[in-house]
Amino acid sequence: MLHQVWVDVQHTLFGTDEAEGSRLAVGASAGMLLATIGAFLFAPAVALPVLAGFVIITAIGWITHQGAIARLLTLFATVLTVLTVFLITVFLFVSALPAFTEHGSGLLLVPVENGEPRWFFWLEAVLPTGETFWNPLSGAYSLIPAIWATVIVTFIAGAVAIPLGLFGALFIAEVADDRLRGIIKPGVEVLAGIPSIVYGFIGFAVLNSFIQDSFLDDGASFLIAGIVVGIMALPTIVSVGEDALSSVPDAMGDGAVAMGATEWQKMKSISIPAAFSGISAAVILGLGRAIGETMAVAAIMAAGVDFANPLFDVFDASATLTSLIAVNYGSASESTLDVLFVAGVMLFVIVAGMSIVSQYIERQMKQKLKGQS
Repeated sequence: MLHQVWVDVQHTLFGTDEAEGSRLAVGASAGMLLATIGAFLFAPAVALPVLAGFVIITAIGWITHQGAIARLLTLFATVLTVLTVFLITVFLFVSALPAFTEHGSGLLLVPVENGEPRWFFWLEAVLPTGETFWNPLSGAYSLIPAIWATVIVTFIAGAVAIPLGLFGALFIAEVADDRLRGIIKPGVEVLAGIPSIVYGFIGFAVLNSFIQDSFLDDGASFLIAGIVVGIMALPTIVSVGEDALSSVPDAMGDGAVAMGATEWQKMKSISIPAAFSGISAAVILGLGRAIGETMAVAAIMAAGVDFANPLFDVFDASATLTSLIAVNYGSASESTLDVLFVAGVMLFVIVAGMSIVSQYIERQMKQKLKGQS
């Protein structure tokens, strides 16, 4: 057993085509890498010289045994990525544990006048009241209003991004010719490169005035935040949806057209059903982007934490889970910071769960298109 493990380790480090001297090159580079990590952790003053030594030894190894050094670097990058995600996850949950221990289910309850909590899912609890839900000075730490604000903003963003994104993906994949597709798709994907704070500023400066003039409203609201976040989610839905539609074999559509189907009938009956799993993944990823958006929402409505009144008023405003963290963490006390970590755990679990579901759906789509069960 141990021998097989050692053989696997050797194959991972050196491959099956090990060259003479590659063990020395990989060993020297790996040793300096470990020394560099140790220096950063325990002796920062000498970290830069050790790092320089690692770079020099690795560069020499790259010249003499490029394949072995490349294998080592890719292995290190993979391990570092997995380890970083693991440590972030552990740190997030450990940091949130004190708030869970101190407040328990009170973080997900709505306080009442006598100080006893009540469940948000009771009818009287979901109706807006004059209660204070978030006031660190008085020890009020209910996250329910921020969760509800997140739900409203995500719903509005989905109403904007899903139909526009899916029809856009359908047009690019099925209607536009190659020249037009080469212009439109990169143009849509450019939207993903615009900083979120710019979206928030434009939304506040442009949509805010429009809402005030057209609806006689004070301005910053769930509606503006949802529209802006929906536009930000568009590139994800369009790009992933277009990839799913383009991956449908041409023979499936060509056969339908040969039998007399129109282009629309081909799209409706062949392309969309065959790419439905990928389209679903595009929607889930887009909504995940909407749920996790911070700066745009904070720039538009960095308001207090309270329920909309009435509850579904899209012209009201309140902090979402992401903007609650962004606005409060700079001046938060230790107990408040622990509660903000709880909000971070909620967002992490939701977005990670949606990513897992989207990957599962994409895997199912690939198996379906390959004819596998």
